[in-house]
Amino acid sequence: MNEYEVIKKFFLPLSLKKDFSLNLDDDAALLPKKKQLIVGTDSIVEGDHFEKNEKNPLLIAKKLLRVNLSDLASMSADPFGYTLNLSLPNYKNKKKLINWIKLFAKGLKQDQSKYQIKLLGGDTVLTKGPLILSLTLFGYKNKKIIKRSDAKLDDDIYVTGNIGDSGIGYKILLKKLKLNNYLNNFYINRHKLPNPPVKFGKKLFLFANSATDISDGLLADLNNIITASKCGAIIMSENIPFSKETKSLIIKKKINIDYLFTCGEDYQLIFTANKNNSTKINSLAKKNSIKITKIGNIIKKRKLVILNKNNQELSFKSLGFKHF
Repeated sequence: MNEYEVIKKFFLPLSLKKDFSLNLDDDAALLPKKKQLIVGTDSIVEGDHFEKNEKNPLLIAKKLLRVNLSDLASMSADPFGYTLNLSLPNYKNKKKLINWIKLFAKGLKQDQSKYQIKLLGGDTVLTKGPLILSLTLFGYKNKKIIKRSDAKLDDDIYVTGNIGDSGIGYKILLKKLKLNNYLNNFYINRHKLPNPPVKFGKKLFLFANSATDISDGLLADLNNIITASKCGAIIMSENIPFSKETKSLIIKKKINIDYLFTCGEDYQLIFTANKNNSTKINSLAKKNSIKITKIGNIIKKRKLVILNKNNQELSFKSLGFKHF
């Protein structure tokens, strides 16, 4: 099966109607003239973002889509469609490659249905290097764009979901932490299959002043907000939301809480909002079955302050993942 046949068999069924994808026959795609578009892109690499020789390409496809959906959710955009670039290892066994693509496309199909998006186009190449996957996601602007740079003095700071589960899963995969079978599966699943609050993110424009997704670590991404907004933040470590499983590990001293604040790949949202919007925020979170937690406030002094339950300031060697 050649590249053309692979595209027609596995990826054409995932594409948007021919008015936009052009049946994946051409070198580019068309975008609709409807609203202002918001564009985001992310890449994931074998060995860094997922296991080398990962046995389930379906999970890789879903993670690739979801980390990009997380970016658009943080800007309160409505996802529309995406382009996909695959750099695939040049397996000598072509049947193995085709089976991999088949399962990968199945994962895309399932999440396209879940999040109501379609494929627009892309490119596929073979490489001697590791598996590298890149996706560019297009979405529509809602009534306003939520940026990192618009946090206001005295804003409340909120996070969705739980912090640190994915990072614990990563430790387990690296064999740096060993737990029982239930916990191993629980945390590894959180790492391999993030669950960004996309539906909730579409409504951020109703109440949020600033936002970003938590990809590089809670502290690192909050620091990105206050740096862009030229302000500071104070958060209480006791308010950081953890799953019941993680709370148990903390109590048993199986995991360092500093690591949980900085490990990243949670793909939840951190945002700031005026105190007067608290009722609206909690009501919308409940309506969408989203866990939401207020963890602190925006302050004037340009500094990120983390306090423990005794109001003592905590220090960290690193705020999170560094790309360079």
